[in-house]
Amino acid sequence: MKTAGLRVQEGVTALPPGVLFLEHTGSLVAADLHLGYEEVVGGALPLWSTQEQLDALAALVREHRARELILLGDILHGARMSGAARRRIKEGLAAIEHTGCALIAVAGNHEGRTRGVEVLGQTVDGAFRDGWHLLHGDRPLARQGRAIIGHLHPSLRLGGLRSAPVFLYNEQLVVLPALTPYSPGLSVLSEECLRALRAWLPQPGSLHVAAVSGERLLPFAALAPLRGLLRQR
Repeated sequence: MKTAGLRVQEGVTALPPGVLFLEHTGSLVAADLHLGYEEVVGGALPLWSTQEQLDALAALVREHRARELILLGDILHGARMSGAARRRIKEGLAAIEHTGCALIAVAGNHEGRTRGVEVLGQTVDGAFRDGWHLLHGDRPLARQGRAIIGHLHPSLRLGGLRSAPVFLYNEQLVVLPALTPYSPGLSVLSEECLRALRAWLPQPGSLHVAAVSGERLLPFAALAPLRGLLRQR
């Protein structure tokens, strides 16, 4: 039984824990894994999140019989990590490819086109699928068109230190949440997030919001009315 998703556009379904499935091409899309985070920040933590993330992606690939897995940049937290960490990441990604699923690595600002080549191999600046430009999101699209991006780590603050990763979406733009467990994310209610979104849309308040809560996706109002409602509280 497949995980229940949320149709965000025709042929585009959002799935927990924060990935997209493009139905026409059978593409599973994920963003901002930041694999190897524990090693890059100094090796003070065990490398537990990397294996969990890779196992979760492999399970989603099998569940949805994805023909390809497209990773939208910041796949690695950084290039400096131990040989053991590099091997674990390479083996995890290779295991996904061995299922018959192609792997497309889009370069993010953390690994660039060259810094992560030892682990990721060849990367690309972006891809085009089902009428969508798939990009990391640190640089606006050079020409008009629909885009699917990561980079912003959008989240909805729940009070205190708690936050929930969210999808932002309309007919022109879909922003994926980050899959790293280490980032609380950028609040979609913040001015900083609105400024970043205006590089892609003149009126980002039209974007709809859907929060990831465990194995569920919770759709909210569009960003503009949601901001207005929460400001009144």
